[in-house]
Amino acid sequence: MSAATDRRPRQVAGVYRPPVNAARMPAPRPGPLAQLVRTANTLRVQIERDVLRDHGLTWTTYDVLVLVCARRAVDTRTAAVEVGIAKATLTNALVSLVDRGLVRRQLKEGDRRRVVLRPTQAGMDLARHVQPLVEAEQARLFGEPGMPSGDSLARVLRTVAARSHRDHSTGEPGAAR
Repeated sequence: MSAATDRRPRQVAGVYRPPVNAARMPAPRPGPLAQLVRTANTLRVQIERDVLRDHGLTWTTYDVLVLVCARRAVDTRTAAVEVGIAKATLTNALVSLVDRGLVRRQLKEGDRRRVVLRPTQAGMDLARHVQPLVEAEQARLFGEPGMPSGDSLARVLRTVAARSHRDHSTGEPGAAR
């Protein structure tokens, strides 16, 4: 085989040199998933900066607080799954919420190894105060002509989230992570 027909990469003095006539591969480009995550990150930072910071909340603490207030009682495992965070992240968020008197932890009746989260009145009051501010930002972002309704968008995003939790070997929901 001559050097002209050899398509293998050449090494000269330990330096990689691609073949001169090698076909060029297109440059990688971010797809819709990358754009979704980037958008989520951008929105999270903006909401934290413009709305939540004044109330001493991060997106995670806000999300946990609203969930606990909506459910009135939720165990930690369910809360972590519902919010989409690790239990360790939930624990860190709860330190702030419990210290501020917004949420209280209680041992679950019948299974003293499990913890149930309940809102305090101060937590309910703060959630009731902050949620309309977050919803106003939501209305501003999704209220433009041509945008899907917030409910339609939420439905699509819930579907994507559910698909991401499927067991890849069986296709069943609820894959362990």
